[in-house]
Amino acid sequence: MRFREFFIYSFCIGIVFLLLACTSTPPAMDSIPGEDVSDDSPIDLFQPEEIPPTDNRLVLTFGGDIMAHVENFGMTDYNIIYADIEEIIQNDDFTFANLETPVHEGRPYESYPTFNVQPEYAQAAIDAGFEVFSLANNHTNDQGYEGMEKTLSFFQAQAAEGVYAAGIKPAGYQGLTYQVIEKGDWKILFVAVTEILNRFNDYQKIDYVAPSASRRKTLFKELAQLRQENPCDVFVLSLHTCEDEYVHEITQVRRDFYRTLLDSGVDFVWANHPHLAKEWEVFTAPDEEYPSAMAMYALGNTISGQRRDPQFTKPETNRDYTGDGYLIQVVLEKDEEDSDFRITDITPHLITTFIDENNNYLIHQLNDDFIQKLRGAGNEKWATYLAARKALMEKIGRKDVVR
Repeated sequence: MRFREFFIYSFCIGIVFLLLACTSTPPAMDSIPGEDVSDDSPIDLFQPEEIPPTDNRLVLTFGGDIMAHVENFGMTDYNIIYADIEEIIQNDDFTFANLETPVHEGRPYESYPTFNVQPEYAQAAIDAGFEVFSLANNHTNDQGYEGMEKTLSFFQAQAAEGVYAAGIKPAGYQGLTYQVIEKGDWKILFVAVTEILNRFNDYQKIDYVAPSASRRKTLFKELAQLRQENPCDVFVLSLHTCEDEYVHEITQVRRDFYRTLLDSGVDFVWANHPHLAKEWEVFTAPDEEYPSAMAMYALGNTISGQRRDPQFTKPETNRDYTGDGYLIQVVLEKDEEDSDFRITDITPHLITTFIDENNNYLIHQLNDDFIQKLRGAGNEKWATYLAARKALMEKIGRKDVVR
């Protein structure tokens, strides 16, 4: 039913109710998340509880690294890892993650330093709501050429289910791999590259970009050409960075590098590798009201076993940052007359890896509700620790840049 017909129908029903001297209470309305919401905005009592998807609106969620240590794949049910964040990652159009392990069903699970998982581990992330995967990172070739072939085959088989991946080249393929992702009137160009490899076996099969000035200069040209050859609304680049792990600082050289990537036609630079979260920059042109580009320097681990020994009495310990991260949900809109999008909302969701009484490593939203739930269950140790971790993580956030 179209909105106009629904409005007329509902209005008539309301008149009938009034004539019958009946009274009713309008349902409670959920507020629409946004950065600039006026308290005196008009309220439409006939608006549905959830905003229906429209062709001029796209919602993207960016996560961090999906890893697989012994603590993770030693669990008996992988689906429970993501249960608490499904309401976030299923309430969008596409959710992005970096899968930092091969998927080779012919070999056993392996942890650091050479990773491997069975298809069921990756499938749990897909079932939870992750649809777009970067496969280019320093562990891509942990299982050699065969491992890359198996990983690529796994994701190619998922394509019919609306799952996308980039970063590993099919046999004989030259240049950067990419995906063109379509939803309604939106078209997304997705590319995934890594600046770092642990080993150089069969590196030609990976979208590897050496972190040299000359190679980066070539990369800028490649990205500009890809966008020209694949007209799109949004260009997302996944970048697995060549920088020290577990370091919070962002160098000016890296900031300048990301700005040049944006100048090459990229709209979202989505970076990972440090295994802890860093700030993200939101760019707005001087003559524009809304931002139109972002650089995410690292969103931390979405799931890992790296924080296997939480420092409950010293939550500020640097290694403890590996257990927390962000899911950043971005709302894009465009006008019918103007194909250029604008970012109308950015919502960061703080997440943490919680170890339950059965030694399951589970992703939870790190908010006051979860902390109070732990206190109510008598788990004061974790509640106090995560309250401190939440305060520390909230110091990492958004930086607005006029550019």
